[in-house]
Amino acid sequence: MVELVSKIQKVSMFLTEYFADAATYFRYCGISPFQDKTRKLFYKILIEAHALEKGLSLANPRSLFGAAKIRFLMKAVDRYDLTFSRLPGEKVCGIFHAYIDLHSKRAVNDPLLVEMAAFLDRYEKVNSISPDGGLRRLDDETYDEFPPAARLLVSRHSNRMFADETLARSDVENIVRIAQSAPSQCNRQSCKAYFFQNRDDIDRLLKLQAGSTGFSADVNNLFVITSDLAAWGGAQQRNQAYVDGALFAMNVMLACHALEIASCPLNLAVTHKVENAIKQVGSINEGERLIMMIAVGRPVSRGALKVARSPRRPLAEILVTRMANERHAL
Repeated sequence: MVELVSKIQKVSMFLTEYFADAATYFRYCGISPFQDKTRKLFYKILIEAHALEKGLSLANPRSLFGAAKIRFLMKAVDRYDLTFSRLPGEKVCGIFHAYIDLHSKRAVNDPLLVEMAAFLDRYEKVNSISPDGGLRRLDDETYDEFPPAARLLVSRHSNRMFADETLARSDVENIVRIAQSAPSQCNRQSCKAYFFQNRDDIDRLLKLQAGSTGFSADVNNLFVITSDLAAWGGAQQRNQAYVDGALFAMNVMLACHALEIASCPLNLAVTHKVENAIKQVGSINEGERLIMMIAVGRPVSRGALKVARSPRRPLAEILVTRMANERHAL
């Protein structure tokens, strides 16, 4: 009888915990009517601005791409409260400058570009904005303030310009062997790395992922990272597959960087229907959860390489301290 009650309690916990997850997500997610409007707009601007930044980092971006996003961003930053964080305004202005510069070099003229220039002239003056977005010049980055090992971490970047070649099996094995140094809860080692070089497989997988438009044809090497649900038990561990999987995936990208192999993480924020379709294409076990795809390969020559700047938030916005020598109000 005691055993039966225990089983019922464990099953009930699945229902209550997943319901609590859904309620919390609905209350605080970015489309919730209950979430703070400025906080929602902060993330919305960063997301839409980065879409333009990614477009700029492509080998040959289409002229006047992203016009609808540009017009949205001009309106959004105008109504956004910079006292929450100045990053959205700085990032949008930096990206707009890079966008205008791209079209100036192509001798492209369009009313949209005139509108953007007028916006920048007004917005930067009124708000004393220092632009910080667009593209990075890797040759200008030294990271001398960091010790050598740390430079590997801070110099990593997402790459969308790959050389037209496939990686050798030895390279792939070395990447995964290094990635296995990632920590895993109770050393479960639930993660798997599926690797694809077949053109048809990559095209089908990236079409389902739907976030690599503009450079998917240049991806000749693709990882799909998963975590085996059999490693986890009980409602308390319902999210741990993603924690272990994310740690492993990050190590895959750092391993690539250490081996001078480029990488670009590709999110898998998809429905169950799409996830199942990806599993079918990749012959992935149904009991594994998809973590992310990672496009990898040799980068194009450094002189031709373009990388999104992707400026980071100031430490003051993300670091919350309770230091030993600080006193805090009760």
